[in-house]
Amino acid sequence: MSGIPATSTATDTSNIPAAGRDPIQGDGIIHEIQWSDALPWWLLFRAAGAAFSSTVILLAALGALAVWGGWSLADRLGIPAAVEGVEAADLAAQKGGSDAPRGNALLTPLGSALPMTGLPQMVAFNRPLPRPAAELVGLVSVPFNPAATLSRMIGALARIGWFVAVWSIFGTAIARHVALKLAGEEVPGFTQSLWYGSQKWLSAFNSVAFVLLGIVALSLPGALLGLLMRTDIGLAIAGVVWPLVLVGGIVLAILAIGAAAGWPLMVGGVGVERGDSFQAISTAFSYLYQRPLHYAFYLFVAVVVALPTLAAAELFATATANLALWAASLGMGHTRTAEVLAGLETAGHGGGGSFGITALGFWSRVVGAIVGSFGWGYFWAIATASYLLLRRDVDGTELDEVVVEELPGEAG
Repeated sequence: MSGIPATSTATDTSNIPAAGRDPIQGDGIIHEIQWSDALPWWLLFRAAGAAFSSTVILLAALGALAVWGGWSLADRLGIPAAVEGVEAADLAAQKGGSDAPRGNALLTPLGSALPMTGLPQMVAFNRPLPRPAAELVGLVSVPFNPAATLSRMIGALARIGWFVAVWSIFGTAIARHVALKLAGEEVPGFTQSLWYGSQKWLSAFNSVAFVLLGIVALSLPGALLGLLMRTDIGLAIAGVVWPLVLVGGIVLAILAIGAAAGWPLMVGGVGVERGDSFQAISTAFSYLYQRPLHYAFYLFVAVVVALPTLAAAELFATATANLALWAASLGMGHTRTAEVLAGLETAGHGGGGSFGITALGFWSRVVGAIVGSFGWGYFWAIATASYLLLRRDVDGTELDEVVVEELPGEAG
């Protein structure tokens, strides 16, 4: 009808302020989404991708090897093992359980990584992923266990100290490499990253050491009360003043949990900010206790991402090892291939073998160690991304802000 005005198909934006039209460019259509603002935790997926870097994998492998070497030396020196679960697993294996895990799973985040008998088989997705984390928590909890013996405490502290020292170097190096990669800056190579870790490791190490010294200092009044508790009268006095001791226990719990859960953030902070120990401590405790639910959510996302990421790494390694043997089998023939496989199986269970069999088994274990160490590279990459996300949540700092001044020799 002529009396009805024509309907316009264009959106009238004349009354919309200019600031309100910018995101949609004035035409009512969204042309771009800033995913860093909409889904900032997507940075964790980018960090998982950075863990596949050859530099990260090599740094993680060297770190895992250094931890293993230090703990093996502790065993040779007769320093007691701290985690009973490891001793039980080794005992079960010595009694003939061929499927029982050997050694310490802390060095292989997939539990047993690749099979150590023969060449790697295809991926088994039912491996107990939480076992290394559970053993690490068990190791850390030993010094704070009232029922732990003095020798077991010493063994735990020696291994924890070496563990922290090693990853203060290699973890800081990985954090630096990943932080610059996530920020879009020029990424340092292996030598530059390792140089950075060797220069800044003391800041990462002292960040935990200072907190532990604070815990020891604050526990001295409790230790003095413990001397009185050796007698019945002293025990009665302790029963009366125990609420005060519990208040002190709250402070100790805050410090202990902050040191354990915040140490990855301290290392990440050193890699991102190039700061000292006190800056690392203050930022880690601030982010941890101001945004505990955010931190828990980032850890949940990291675990979810870890399942396919670690499976992909193991699948690639097992495919590489199997295809290498398959290519060689084309020339060896079926009979000789069966003999070699049988020799690898025997050598894997502790039996003897020729030099060739021993060498093949050694390289098989190298592949397994690389896959196992990949988990540590992933851990430090995620820790760095978590630090950037928590820093954004608390301080409002952009995710791509990383201190980039170079140390002498870092420019390589």
